[in-house]
Amino acid sequence: MSPSSDRIPVLIVAGFLGAGKTSFIRDLLPRLVGGPRAPYVILNDFLNAAIDAFTLKGLGAEVQGLAAGCVCCDDSGSLIDAILRVPVSIRPLIIIEANGTTDPYRLIETLTLTATLRDVVGPILQVTIVNESRWGKRLLPGDKHTERAQVRTASAILTNRGDTATDKQKRKLRDELLELNPGAPRLDADSFIELLLHETAAGFPPVPDTSDSIPHVHHHVAVHLEPPVMSEEDLRQWLQALPRDILRVKGLVRISDLEMCYFNRTDDPFETPRIIKVRAQEGMEPAAVFIGPRLNDKSLLASFQNKKPESSFRLSL
Repeated sequence: MSPSSDRIPVLIVAGFLGAGKTSFIRDLLPRLVGGPRAPYVILNDFLNAAIDAFTLKGLGAEVQGLAAGCVCCDDSGSLIDAILRVPVSIRPLIIIEANGTTDPYRLIETLTLTATLRDVVGPILQVTIVNESRWGKRLLPGDKHTERAQVRTASAILTNRGDTATDKQKRKLRDELLELNPGAPRLDADSFIELLLHETAAGFPPVPDTSDSIPHVHHHVAVHLEPPVMSEEDLRQWLQALPRDILRVKGLVRISDLEMCYFNRTDDPFETPRIIKVRAQEGMEPAAVFIGPRLNDKSLLASFQNKKPESSFRLSL
């Protein structure tokens, strides 16, 4: 991106729950260190964005977590306030990781139509990350609409998890991406980062027209619980035993007085839980955040003690 503009360029990193947005940002940040703009990350996630913010520490960027509602609708005010607090003196590049169910139309409209941001926000780019093996397999119709909307508004599309997708799935995905957004190049992470580093805003594919928006309703709830002390192997077995209609679970668990584990598991049956052992530090508190339709707190609590759930993990309609 060109450093000549006085306004702050913004990169939106979009993609459905578990697509790999935080992993992409983790790879991106070291490449931006020492460049013409200093990366400044704003993370929006259900209830506890601090969990993901923790994994980005030490990568050369300021990281701010917005652990509230969705910035595309009920909590857009927090996003606006966060952007206005970004210090212009560092010549920032704002990177917004939207939560997985964000309506990109509303998010882009917030950035472009909010009066207080008009003289602050510069060119807006959106990279959408797509899980090849999970495309089109979301349980709820609203989720499928959101996943497709995130592709329609992309400046560029990154696909991953291709090793677990069949040839038929890959062909179907290629055709649908081309139909949804023929102007967005389909790139790998390295190619996109090179464009981000060396292309001017004018030379980068523009964000498509956002006038063709769709109704946006959040079908999911997020539940925040405190996990007990457990071993790393118990943590792995617990994550693997959770039902797949829990779309995302992540958090921090204590495994000893000195060590904790960051964990993350999606609904992708081909993806193993991600567990990272870290040294316990002051301010790090055990937490588990679950995202899915109609979650049942009592059953989730019972799962920590290896008890049979009192009812389904999902509430009946």
